[in-house]
Amino acid sequence: MNNATTTPVTSAELRQFGLLFSTVVILLFGVLLPWVLDQTYPLWPWVSAGVLATLAALSPRTLQPFYRVWMRFGLIAGYINTRIIMFMLYYLVFAPLGIIMSLVGRDALLRKTGDTTQDSYRVTSSQRDNDHFERPY
Repeated sequence: MNNATTTPVTSAELRQFGLLFSTVVILLFGVLLPWVLDQTYPLWPWVSAGVLATLAALSPRTLQPFYRVWMRFGLIAGYINTRIIMFMLYYLVFAPLGIIMSLVGRDALLRKTGDTTQDSYRVTSSQRDNDHFERPY
């Protein structure tokens, strides 16, 4: 894993984390989800966010264990999400595009397969004029 959970954290960072986390808890669980699901507004997000914000303001060092657990969770979630996103990108975008290109006979590298007169796929570049830097745009 990364070193993000073992590096020392300052009180200012812990305070910012506590206040931000309590704001997200209130907005997500106290306002947004009950509104979207047409439920009553629960009291627990407000109480827990209040306790967290109070700890963040008065004694931010008490949030360090919670911060470390949350950062560990973030590293694991990021690891898993990266694999899911890359899997979906490959199998929903690149693989179908490659299949379609091979079906229509398009080769992105402009290779001539089956041509035995060439030793490589290298394409030589064209010779530029000596004054091509005079007007670069």
